[in-house]
Parts: sequence; C-alpha cells; structure tokens
Amino acid sequence: MAEKTVYNSWAMPINVISLVVGLGALALGTLIGSVIAAGKRPLTLGGFEQKANNKLEKTQEEADRIYREAGEKAEHLKVRSQEDEERLKEQFVRIENLIVSKEEQVEKKEQRVQSARALVDEETKQVDALREGLKAKKIQITESLSRKVGIRMDKAKEEVLEQLARDLELMKEERIHKLEEYLQEEKIGIAKNMIVDAIQRYSAPTSVEKKSLAVMVDRDEHKARIIGQNAENLILIEELTGCDIIFNDAPGTIIISCFDLVKKHIARELVMKLLREKFVDASVINIKLEEAKKEIERSLIRIGKETVKKLELDSRAFNDDFYRIVGRLQFRTSYGQNILKHSFEVGYFTLMLGSELGLNMETCKVGGFFHDLGKAIDHEVGEPHDILSKRIMEEHKCFSDQEIHAAWAHHDAVPQETAEAMLVKAGDAISAGRPGARQETLEKYIERIRAIEGIANSYEGVSKTYAISAGRELRVIVEPAVLEDENLSDLATHIAREIEENVAYPGKIKVNVIRRTQSIDVAKPK
Repeated sequence: MAEKTVYNSWAMPINVISLVVGLGALALGTLIGSVIAAGKRPLTLGGFEQKANNKLEKTQEEADRIYREAGEKAEHLKVRSQEDEERLKEQFVRIENLIVSKEEQVEKKEQRVQSARALVDEETKQVDALREGLKAKKIQITESLSRKVGIRMDKAKEEVLEQLARDLELMKEERIHKLEEYLQEEKIGIAKNMIVDAIQRYSAPTSVEKKSLAVMVDRDEHKARIIGQNAENLILIEELTGCDIIFNDAPGTIIISCFDLVKKHIARELVMKLLREKFVDASVINIKLEEAKKEIERSLIRIGKETVKKLELDSRAFNDDFYRIVGRLQFRTSYGQNILKHSFEVGYFTLMLGSELGLNMETCKVGGFFHDLGKAIDHEVGEPHDILSKRIMEEHKCFSDQEIHAAWAHHDAVPQETAEAMLVKAGDAISAGRPGARQETLEKYIERIRAIEGIANSYEGVSKTYAISAGRELRVIVEPAVLEDENLSDLATHIAREIEENVAYPGKIKVNVIRRTQSIDVAKPK
C-alpha cells in the first residue's frame, strides 16, 4: 500500500499569529521612537500621556484588525486544506482500487492463458495420436490392398509413375504436334516478317562498286609526260598493271578501268606517283610500280585489321596473311557487288535473323561475314570460293567447327546441318537478291539470256523459250504432239542441270515447262 501523507491543520494559523505579534512589536517600536524624538522638545507630562494613549489606541485597533484578518485567512486556509486532504484521500482510494482491479484482470488473463495452453497441449496430443493412428491405418490398408491385388507397394508406385510419365509424354507430343501444325501454317508469314524486319533495320549504303577510277590532273601537259613518246610509257603501264588507262576521255582527268580492283588501285597509285615526277621512263615506271604494290599491300593488311576489329574478333590470334586475305575482299566484286560490303551485309542479316530465333550470335556473325572469304583468291587459284573459304578458316585455326560449317555450306556443297548455316544461306540470298544489289553490263546480260534460252532450245520437242524476270525464270513451250505430260518433269530437270553446269548467274533460275493442247471443231448447219 502507498504511504499516506498527513497535513497539520494548525501550521497556517500559527504563522498568522507570529505575523500579528511582529506587527505589534513594530508599532510599539515606532511609538517609542516617537517618544524619544519628542524628548528633544519640551513636553508636559499631560501632553505626553495623551499622545501615548492615542498611539496605543491606534496600535490596538490596527492589531485587532490584523488579528481578525489573520484569523479569517487562517480559517479559510484551514477549510481549503481539509478539502484538499479529502480530495487526495478519495483520489488515493480510486488509484488503489484501480491497481487492485488491474491485478485481478492480470490474474484472470494468466489463468485463461494457462487454460488455453493446456487445451492446446491436449489437442496436440490428440492430433499426434490421430496421425499415428492414420499412419498405422494407412500401412494396414496398403498391406491389405497389396495382398488382395498381389502387387507390392513399391511395384505399384513404379507402375503409377510410369503411367504418369507416359501421360506426360503424350501431352508433350500433343502440344508439340499442335505447335508444329501452327508453325507449318504460319511459317511463310513468320519468315517473311522476319526478313522484312531485318531488311528494314539494315541501313548501310549500297554495296555496288564502280568499275573505273578517275585521277584528276592539274594540267593536260602532264598527261603527255606519262604517255611518253609514241605512247611507249602508256603501253608499258597497261602491260604491267593489266588496266586500261584512258587519257583523252575528259579534260584534266585520267580514267583507270579494270575488273580486278587490286590492279585498278595499283594503277591509280602508280599514275599519281608518276604525275609528281619530272621525267618518266621505263625505269621510273618500274620503281614506282613496286612502291605502289607495297603501299597497296600495307593497305590490304590495314583494311583486314580494321575489319576484324569492327567485327569484334580482334581477340583472336590472326596473322598478316589472314588480314591480307580479308583486305583483298575490299578489291573484289561479283556482278558489280563489292564483296567486303556484301560480307558485312550478310553478317548483319544473319546476326539479326539469329537474334530473332535465339541462335548462337557469334556463329551467325562469323559464318555470315566469312562465307565469301575464298573469293579473295578464287580467281587466282581457280577453285570454288566456298571450298576455299573452308580451307582458309581451317588453316588459321581461329574458328570453331560450327563457324566453319556455317561459312562454307551456303552453296549446298554439303547439307546445312545447323540453323546458323541455313541463316547464312538466307542472308546471302537477301544481300544478293535485293533490288539494285548487283549490276552487270548489257553485253553480259544478253549473253547470259541467250545462253539460257539456247540450252532449252537444244532439246527435242521444244518450240519456244522465254527468259523473263531478268533471267530468273525460263519458260519453255513444248510441242504437245512430241512430248507427253509424263516427260515434262524430266525435261525441266535436264534443262536446269545443264544451266547449272554451263552458265554463270546470280541467284536461282526457275525452269517452267509448259505443254498446251488445243482441239478445234466447227458445227455446221444441217
């Protein structure tokens, strides 16, 4: 229990009485002072007594007044003190009752918690007992069923799992079959959308290469110094470089034309060096030609290194021979298409298509770019460029088998075994077949068209042939009286195979054999 405080109800009145006594003493002191001060003046005894009585009366009245006021204040303070004491007692009683009530509530809560714990423990024991009983019952039922069926439990479990596995396999096959059907129906549209998207995303300039170079000359008199007397220097330059040097086609210009771009650039460097010479003869031409060849050689290696760096393959250990071969692609064309630019196009197309299909991006990039690597030397070696690409990549030992296969299988020398190899073939067709990608002279175009039509006309039963779509389709009209319908398939196959063997052409040529019969009769009036 809290300790109770007891207030003294007489403490305040005693203080008031002390105050009254002090005031009386103060008044008496004042009176004595006045008497002493009056002693300095001559006063009579009667006058002194009169004044002392007056002072005493006033002091008595003041003391009575102060006493009364002090008594009233003391009484008022006493009442207030008693009221405060009663109020505090009541407040302490309420607090004590509240504490007792809280203690009772806590005790009740503890009792309820203990009851709940006991109940939970009892329920837990019952649940454990039920579980044990259920487990035993389950074992008993399983053993009973096993005896009735004649199959052990582990054996039954294996059979159920096997059945589940078969069901899952059937579901998987069904889903795959539905997906295959969907893809079979939509594959053309999906492929077209992917190709169109890849072409739209590619924004590099054209890969067509001009067949001539122009060298600007300050004065036409300098041309005469290079031509020499009786055009001796000009004849020697054309023999050494293998290029056509045209001096009189336009003023202030020397035009160099050649199908071999390496020779064309060597001739251009040679002419530019000779323009800086004051005297030109055979010895000077030979010296400057060697300098031009060395500069072009260094340029080939530099172009090869820049190309490999652009492809982000500079971490591989290539040597200068490989860089030189890659650089030669800059000076090689096919139907007017620059092979280095074409290789970049195929690499980018293959890379974009491979990203859509989730294939190996490195294999797509390497296979797409290096698919025509053999064209750098095929005109010198005389072998198919795809086989040369395979040989060069194998010799330098910086490429995986998948990359080599993707690079050289685009012309169907071997079947494409990977999706990356198929995409390289598709990227090559996109780059070569898009409008404006390739150019050829009118003479070569007419010669190719006549060769295709001539092969078809050489077969018996062919009446007319038409090469259409820029030579990409050959329509063959046959005599219905000579050839039957069952012979048309063999005729189309033979014509296509002979065209493959004897004609050089870009892309593919469709051979369409047509046999048309017509019967006419006239109805006459009777």
